[in-house]
This record gives sequence, structure tokens and C-alpha cells, in this order.
Amino acid sequence: MNASLQTRQKSAAVISLHYTYAHASHMIALAKSLRDLGFEVIFVLDKQYISLFRFSLFGDVVSASHFRNNSARPIDIAIFCNSAVENNTLSRSLRAGSTNIIYMFHEPESIWNWQVLKTEGAMKMLRFLFSTYYSIKTLRQTSAVIVHSLCGLSLYKNNYSHFNRNVYVMPLLFDDEVGVEHFEQMRYRKQCFGFVGTACKAHGFNVFVEFAKFALRNGSDIPFVIATWVDLSPLLRSDKQLAGFIKQKKIRMQHGRGLSNDEINQYYLECFCTWNVYRRSTQSGVLARSYMAGTPVLASRVGSFSEDVRPGFTGEFVDVNEDPAAILATVQHLRAHATDYVDECRKRFMQKYYYQANCNQLAEIIKSTSINTTST
Repeated sequence: MNASLQTRQKSAAVISLHYTYAHASHMIALAKSLRDLGFEVIFVLDKQYISLFRFSLFGDVVSASHFRNNSARPIDIAIFCNSAVENNTLSRSLRAGSTNIIYMFHEPESIWNWQVLKTEGAMKMLRFLFSTYYSIKTLRQTSAVIVHSLCGLSLYKNNYSHFNRNVYVMPLLFDDEVGVEHFEQMRYRKQCFGFVGTACKAHGFNVFVEFAKFALRNGSDIPFVIATWVDLSPLLRSDKQLAGFIKQKKIRMQHGRGLSNDEINQYYLECFCTWNVYRRSTQSGVLARSYMAGTPVLASRVGSFSEDVRPGFTGEFVDVNEDPAAILATVQHLRAHATDYVDECRKRFMQKYYYQANCNQLAEIIKSTSINTTST
């Protein structure tokens, strides 16, 4: 057949113009899903991603500035993976070239949600307002919107559906970064109770610290671990008891630098349970990664946790304000029965969060973009 008559391979752009370390795994899993659906993939990224992750294994990689100034390549589908100042400008340009746009809206909370101010302070509230403003501008350019939980869908319908009604639920996507062999190696080596992720008030980090100190003061031999990119040096200077437990190696702490995916996943593998007792959340990447490692979570009943945590199988519930002695009893139960949770957690990950389990859903969302358009 004449080359000029051959069907051009469909192309998809996976776009993140604002660097968010935690989203890299989702973008790689998304690219793998798109490739399975027959798309040629190009990543359009903030430059901070490019030196840190191996995106080039899964598609062509360009900086946002290079893509804007030099790309003549036709793009069939563009998926914007988070909020960014430049999203609206780029989405308008892509729409002018007949590209269909999909937007992943991670936190569709009300712009008047003063709980953000209460839990995180004025600076976090300002960032939230700023991010939401640019999300709204992107929604107006978008053919379809993805939220990542039923909780997210409810929030979206209450707060943003008048900007774009073509909304779908698809979980946060992951590849199996642990692998069967490593998972099996660690099945019976889960010793720690861990906080892994962003150390902040919304994630109940201060409650975790107080709980760990309570448990250790009362004779618990649970090994605690904290792994976060947040610099906790000021906390260690002010909290002498915490610093003392770390010096005694009763609490292991890694903080103040970005962690590789391999490091992060190893922490999950080493834990018999991870902390999800959050004050505020829509959905949790910590939960999905924990399940990937066969590790149950201790969770509060906020956000999507009621959708994902099955007591006795994939985790247990406590309240963020619950008496620490009651929390300790639940954690001790989880520790004593750790092996009972492993397979159910792993099964939940493979059925819900593994990217191949979501290819059909993604295909339906992409199909909808050829039917539904949003007025600018």
C-alpha cells in the first residue's frame, strides 16, 4: 500500500505543566494504558520531571516550551494531569488543531471550603484558590473530565458540573511497581507501622506522631517508620521526645528529600499497616500504593476511604480524634493478623488501580470526547 494512504497512528499527549512528584507514577501508567489502546504517546512536561523519571521509556518527552514552539505533530487526545497556570493557553491551542481535551481533576472541592484554611493554614488555602481558579479555566476547554473516586464525583457535581457535565470516574492509575516476586519476598517480613507520604496536618501527621509517642511511652515494641519528602528538622528541634525515640531507633525517619519510587515502595512492603487517618482527602495515592504492596491501611472515614477500605480485609477504621489507647488496640490487632490482609489488599490493587484493569474505561472516556464538546 502507498505510504500516503496508510492510516496514521493515533497520538495522545500526556501533559503536566506543574511539577507534582506524586503524579509521575499516574502519568506513566496512563501512558502505558494509551499505548495498549493503540496510541503513540508524547509527554509534555514541566522541566523538573524530565531529569527525575524515565518517561522516555514510554513515549517521546518534550518540555512544555519546546512543544508550544516547535510541535507540528497532530495530537488526537491531550490529557491534562493536574492544574497549572499554562493549561488554558495550551488547551486553546490544541483545540484549535482539533485535539480533544481530557482533564484530570484531583480535588474538586468547593472553592469556599474553609476546612482547607482550618487544617492547612492561609498559605495552603491561597494555593488551593489559585489552583481551583485555573482548573475552572481548563474545564471550559475540556471535552471530558476525570475524577478519581465516587467522593470526587459527588464533589464535582455539587461544585463544578455547570462548567462541564461530561464527567467520569476512573481511579488513580498505577503500574505494578512492586512486582510479584518482590511482593512474595516481603509477604512475611512486614514489621513496621508507617507514615509514608506528605507530612501535613490534612494527612493527620501530627496525630500519627502523638500516637507513636503514646505507644512507645506505654511499652509498645511496634517499630515505627516515617518517610516523607518534607523537611522535619524544625519538628525534631522542638519535639525532644520524638527526637529521643528516633535516636533510640524506635522510630525510623527519612525526611527532607525526594524519594525514588523504589524507596517509597520498599517502605510500603516493610509495613504491616500504613497510616491513612486523614483529616481531609478526596482519594489517596498512599492507599493504592499500600495495596500494591499487600499492606492494609488504618483509615478515617473521610473522602473515598469508605469506598476502598473493607474492615477485616484491606484495613481498619479509626477516628482522627479517637483515644490513642483505642487506636493502639486496633494497630496491635492489625499487627497480630498482618498476613490475613495481604492477599486481599494486593487483589484490590490489581482489580481497581492497576492500569490494565482500567483500559476499557479509558477507551470509553476517549470515545466520549468525539461526541461531547464543551463551549468556550
